[in-house]
Amino acid sequence: MQVTISPAQVDLASQLTELFGPLLTQTQLAELLGRSPGGLRYSLCCPSDARTRALKASGRKIGRRVYYPAIEVASIISSSDVQ
Repeated sequence: MQVTISPAQVDLASQLTELFGPLLTQTQLAELLGRSPGGLRYSLCCPSDARTRALKASGRKIGRRVYYPAIEVASIISSSDVQ
């Protein structure tokens, strides 16, 4: 399955990478989404919509922490139809 990335997604991904680095922590992701870290943690624990499920699936566990790739986060945020 080939994923197509729009220019808007590339721009957003480069902005996120410039601001946060290639991997976002849950705290940084919460800041980006305008949520509290605890609220984001709860939403990821019990995802209720497609975007939240996609964000949860994009998480990469490194040691005890979960990181979210900036490119995937940009793709999820800017996509109009997440399945």
